[in-house]
Amino acid sequence: MQNDSLIDPKLLDQIHQDALRVLEEVGVRCNAPEIRQIFEQTGQAAFDDGTGHLHVLAPLVEQALTTVPKRDQYWIPDNSFGVGGTAPFVYDDRSGELVAPTLDHLARIATIVDQAEVVNFMARGVLIPNQEVKVMDVLVEYCNKPLYVAAVTGAGIARAEEIYAARGNLTVQFSLINSPLNVMPEMEMPFLSCVRKGLPIYISSMPMAGLSAPYSMSGLLTLTHAEALFGITLTQLVNPGLTCVHSGLPSIANLQKNYAVDLGLISHNVTNLLMSAICKRLDLPSIHSACTTNEESPGLRAEQDAINGYALMKKYGFHQMRHAFGFLKELVAFSITKLERHIELCGETGPDQAPEVVPEPYDPEGVDAIMRNGSKPNYMSDDHTLKNTGKAFVI
Repeated sequence: MQNDSLIDPKLLDQIHQDALRVLEEVGVRCNAPEIRQIFEQTGQAAFDDGTGHLHVLAPLVEQALTTVPKRDQYWIPDNSFGVGGTAPFVYDDRSGELVAPTLDHLARIATIVDQAEVVNFMARGVLIPNQEVKVMDVLVEYCNKPLYVAAVTGAGIARAEEIYAARGNLTVQFSLINSPLNVMPEMEMPFLSCVRKGLPIYISSMPMAGLSAPYSMSGLLTLTHAEALFGITLTQLVNPGLTCVHSGLPSIANLQKNYAVDLGLISHNVTNLLMSAICKRLDLPSIHSACTTNEESPGLRAEQDAINGYALMKKYGFHQMRHAFGFLKELVAFSITKLERHIELCGETGPDQAPEVVPEPYDPEGVDAIMRNGSKPNYMSDDHTLKNTGKAFVI
């Protein structure tokens, strides 16, 4: 049952309007000539040579939102948990050591996912460098569920095309923007290639409150949403009607732990829940992050972190949440034992177990912080961060 005190439509609409304002007034630093040209030729975007920022007018974004396929056209249903992310290590559940992932690890993860009723989609889970095609082959062989894949090489993009043509239910993951508000030039060509070939696209960014985003919930959501909207708009300009998933992942820097990302906070779950609610209000397919932990190894605290996340998601509803099973602290390692145990936990957890949450109020100063910092962040010493330290994201 949804609690309107947490998911307030006025707050969601305000964040959307603030994100449109950010794209207009701050813009996105864009050292990617073809992307810049695609926007400029619409007559509704302009490049500032002095700042290197591409400014995008709100009507252009709103136009893109009318052509992108809606949520009910996507093949993964609401309230779906899945494996996502790319841990550079596997946690050896016997020794506690971190080991390099192998294709055998990936095959085992994919097999477990394929057989688990509560898991609705599969991404890599672990990072196996320079093996795009082999990773896709393993995913296809061992998992019949919808897939998220990485494809930036010519061979990888070609293989993704083949898989999509044969079985559908495949989306290509892209981190087009490096937060805050910086287009990554090296992603320009593979991104545009996939879009022009008609491959469904996932637009990911991961701003961190206090490090690369404002240290308030509404400010963090505004920046995350602006970055995703930029990618969605680009996709629709190049290939109107192409499936595009909003994959903004608002996260929180732990100011007491050298600004490391803290994915175990209840606040992290709530922020991603609100991000999903904004997307639902816009009828956008979306995937975010929840039910994770800041623990370095599986255990009771990691289980409680997951239960908090599962219960909150089931209480309020969402579209898709990644990182929901096997990941450990900072997404550095993936535990297969944790994957199996947390699949059980997800099935056992009900919405009545959700912790009580008092939502943070809208913070207009979050937008001001984005205006000040632009694409060259100084959030660590920004007055807004210092003012909110110990007051925001405390649970």
